[in-house]
Amino acid sequence: MTFGQKIEQLRKQRDMTLRKLSEKSGISYSLIQFMVSDVRVPTKEAILSLARVLQYEDAEELLRLAGY
Repeated sequence: MTFGQKIEQLRKQRDMTLRKLSEKSGISYSLIQFMVSDVRVPTKEAILSLARVLQYEDAEELLRLAGY
């Protein structure tokens, strides 16, 4: 599973749109689109923000999937 696939899975489990994820995380909508498409590697700060918003406790897994 890629980082983008994991974020999409978590987002859908929480019934959250990309727009809502963008608003809650403070990350631009277009950047989130690039991240879930695995086009851009997110910063560590962005990953931690997404983990917090998605209420995902295993931020280390997200960091690993993103290549950190």
